[in-house]
Amino acid sequence: MSILLKKSAKFMFIHWTRWSRLSVKYSTKAENVDKNKYTNTVLLPQTKFPLRLNGTQRVEMDNYLLKKCGFSDLYNWQRSNLSPPDFTLHDGPPYANGVPHLGHAVNKILKDITLRCRVIRGERVHYTPGWDCHGLPIEQKVLSTPKNRSLPVPELRSLARRYALEQLETQKKGFASWGVMADWTSCYLTQDPSYIKNQLQQFFNLYSKGLIFRDFKPVHWSPSSGTALAESELEYNENHKSRCATIRLRLTKVPPVLSTFTKSIYALTWTTTPWTLPSNQALSISKDMSYCLSDAGEVLYICSEELLPSISEKLGPLQKILTLSGEDLKLAEYSHPFSRESLPFLESSHVTDKIGTGIVHTAPAHGNEDFLVGLAHGISIKSLVNEKGKFTEDSGVFAGLEVFGEGTAAVLEHLGEDLVHTEEIVHSYPYDWRTKKPVITRASYQWFIDTEVLKEKALEAVDTVEFFPRGKEAICRDYLKQQISRRPFWCLSRQRAWGTPIPVFYKGSGEVVINQEIVQRVCQVFEDKGDDSWWNLGVVELLGEEILTKYELREGDLEKGQDIMDVWFDSGISWSQVLPGKSADLYLEGMDQFNGWFHASLVTSVALQGQAPFRSIFVHGFTVDKNGQKMSKSLGNVISPEDVIRGKKSDKNALGTDVLRWWVANHGVQHMQIPIVNDVLKESAESVQKIRAVLRFLLGALHEEDLGGEAKAEYLLLDKFMLHRLYRFNREVQEFYNKMQYHHAARTILRFVSNDVSSLYCPLVKDRLYCEKANSPLRIAAVDVVDDILTVVTRAVAPILPFLAEEVWLHHPENLTSVSLYRSTPCDPPGEWENEEVEEVLETALMVKGLVNKIVKGHSLEMAGLVRVGGQSFKNLSKLQRESTSATSELSNILQLSSVILVEDPSCTSPEIDVVPIEYSLCKRCRKFPESQYELCVRCIRILNVDSST
Repeated sequence: MSILLKKSAKFMFIHWTRWSRLSVKYSTKAENVDKNKYTNTVLLPQTKFPLRLNGTQRVEMDNYLLKKCGFSDLYNWQRSNLSPPDFTLHDGPPYANGVPHLGHAVNKILKDITLRCRVIRGERVHYTPGWDCHGLPIEQKVLSTPKNRSLPVPELRSLARRYALEQLETQKKGFASWGVMADWTSCYLTQDPSYIKNQLQQFFNLYSKGLIFRDFKPVHWSPSSGTALAESELEYNENHKSRCATIRLRLTKVPPVLSTFTKSIYALTWTTTPWTLPSNQALSISKDMSYCLSDAGEVLYICSEELLPSISEKLGPLQKILTLSGEDLKLAEYSHPFSRESLPFLESSHVTDKIGTGIVHTAPAHGNEDFLVGLAHGISIKSLVNEKGKFTEDSGVFAGLEVFGEGTAAVLEHLGEDLVHTEEIVHSYPYDWRTKKPVITRASYQWFIDTEVLKEKALEAVDTVEFFPRGKEAICRDYLKQQISRRPFWCLSRQRAWGTPIPVFYKGSGEVVINQEIVQRVCQVFEDKGDDSWWNLGVVELLGEEILTKYELREGDLEKGQDIMDVWFDSGISWSQVLPGKSADLYLEGMDQFNGWFHASLVTSVALQGQAPFRSIFVHGFTVDKNGQKMSKSLGNVISPEDVIRGKKSDKNALGTDVLRWWVANHGVQHMQIPIVNDVLKESAESVQKIRAVLRFLLGALHEEDLGGEAKAEYLLLDKFMLHRLYRFNREVQEFYNKMQYHHAARTILRFVSNDVSSLYCPLVKDRLYCEKANSPLRIAAVDVVDDILTVVTRAVAPILPFLAEEVWLHHPENLTSVSLYRSTPCDPPGEWENEEVEEVLETALMVKGLVNKIVKGHSLEMAGLVRVGGQSFKNLSKLQRESTSATSELSNILQLSSVILVEDPSCTSPEIDVVPIEYSLCKRCRKFPESQYELCVRCIRILNVDSST
């Protein structure tokens, strides 16, 4: 278009607006019109759904909805009313100890979102909550009462059982109050007789396959707990302090290469655990390392040639005399530092020249690598430390001393001149995860699962598993593989009272007695008299005369085992008891379960059924405070879920269950450290309130009116565009739910509700909803779309915010029977809603609307506009405005201008907009169209059937 044409178009625009001003007789009376004069003539929103709930009301509403909407019955309802196949989520049993905390909330709510997003779509789910009821924390809780410490085992177990039941009931009420969908009357407990029976049978199945065995081996031992521990029961203290010692051990047998030297020759060794020196049985060396003989003045020292400089820094100048090989040292012997027994130098692959002296003090009773050295060379293991972490009588002068503290000090003192250097280092060291005290490595008779034999199959099984969250699949897979690869054995036995007994007997010779018949007999006794009977009854009562006779067993020569099973075996075998088909679609737990429940479940399942018990694994993180510190009572940074839901000090501060759930959905998926601070909770509360306010507006627009017979909707392009966006929104949200990207689902919901619904569609249809006749085809179309938006959005938000969704549904005017949203018929947006052509048209209009918003600072309906566009943009906008000039077109409504002149300008590469103010008032009823000669617009006069002469 030429410049002249552009000027001409602008002249037309100005001329038209002036003509419009002259064609009406401005009513001076309009300024004095009562603002409420026409209130009763418009269809204002009507709903009893409250815009806001204060803290007290929120708590009351949550409690009301739990009962009214049948939260407790929903799980069983969907089992009876929805069709298979089932989606199976296996619940990793939380420990039955302590009140529900935020870690529980993250785990249970993520599981509930996972299940609810399927049920709302009409899919059936299988989920059985469980509890891990055995173990040391519960036993220690009972023993914390002094009078209980001397109780017989059966009485102690009875108290522990009662305590576990009390704790799990407290947790169960908490989980149910969060809206978690389950049959809370039918849970699995590791202390139930049926569960224990299955566990004993699975133990024997593993034993009969040769995968469970008993051996005398070094294991992690907790003196503070008095029991062996598995790797999964350790936590590593990065700030542990150890007193280390460099000692010299005199050679009693000198290799030929050193035979000409007359000075005393000593081997130097270094240890971080001086208390293990009384149990020393060899020195380990490497055949591939270079050693040297060095002059220390009155004596000669042997050490790694590579490490000689660092050793000299500690001991003083050492002059190298001769280079030696590992082969040379294999011919030597040395004197034990205390017993003076002559002991060998042994070759081992674990020796390095990275730290220490290159000559490793070897105590097979106190180290796995040391144990393997002793095993390879046929050394009989010598253990001088008891289950309390004290030296035994066989240790001589050290008897009765605790190895930590006074025992270490005594050992160093007795070394005398042979102690050539001490130092303190800070390093990572294993602690008992329950008592928070250091553990030791100690050889004892224990039961083991041979995970080394299962390693290859287990690693292959991991490759068949899908991992979540997205983006961390490779990390999760590799981490689980690491746990499998680095654990050759799983120590299965524990030396405690509260747990499932290992069903074995021992002959006086130490021979193990167990078979299928014995296990079945024990199971039957447990079923009849309870599992405490293992401690209550004697061998004859447990086995029965028939078995004793059949297998030629003598009562006096038979002793029942005193060990219980590792609690990780208790829970790790749960797949065999709980899951239909012995496998689940999903395991969903915290990241700490890679070396816990995930590992235990995988190993036992691969051993017994040759495959993983899960098709996918979802891993979430743990909660931290504003400083990134893990929450703990000792730090005083714990925030209780109840504090969030019901208020820390009173109901006035309550945020409600949905805010807690929204926080979990938004932060519990993608972060391995899940922050919870006041600002984050405030943001979550604001987001939930924003969604609530929009849903309330939608509800208000659905109030019933007498439509005067059957009326047909007339959908505008804006309506079709909204249905298109609604269809795309639902598809996107459902994809996020399927991928368990709940943070993306939540943000997509909030963005759609805030932008597409609240900021775009609702303002543009208010006029139709409020000011058109009730039976207007245009209004009916808008109401239909509003209803569709409400339905889709409420269903989309329901997995995360079930309380809000149910509350909305109770207020829906078509929900005459007050049926639960989850019990209503599934509703999928039809494919015909998707309309890319309409999307292109409306996107062009919205681009122009963006220009209007930039240049109009006040009320845009008091402005008239001239839009110049070219090419496809003009074609698109022409579908919204057929005439070149209009005050009632869709385009003028979308742009929220009083009138629009649409001009085709081929030279425009992007839309251009000019606006001018109108000089007359807007209708006092609709506040959209200009007044006629009176205070109403032509449309409102027609609707109200007002006599224009009045």
